[in-house]
Amino acid sequence: MEPSEKLDDMSLTDKDKFSKGLMALLTPVIEEMDSRIVAVKSSQLELNKEIERLLAGILLQLFVDATEQPSIQPSIQKLISATKKLATTNVTLKTVHDRVEKMYAQLGKGKET
Repeated sequence: MEPSEKLDDMSLTDKDKFSKGLMALLTPVIEEMDSRIVAVKSSQLELNKEIERLLAGILLQLFVDATEQPSIQPSIQKLISATKKLATTNVTLKTVHDRVEKMYAQLGKGKET
């Protein structure tokens, strides 16, 4: 005999008792599952917020790392180049100054005689 045939043979009160018993048995399980689903959903939202926060920090750090290097390195190279040019110019100016001093010295000797 199949289960559906057994249900057909039961009286109305037996069916009511069976339904109530089944509901009494399944209600706590369904309520527990529902509360756990709500808890999982809440945990997933918290996890999503934390992931977004971490990604924002990581992306911000990646952005800082990516933009910092190219903007500073060319400036450093320009400063090094300018320092070399300035040093060369200072040497040239010192040489010119020394020559001018020698010329003044020679002109001063020529006027004295």
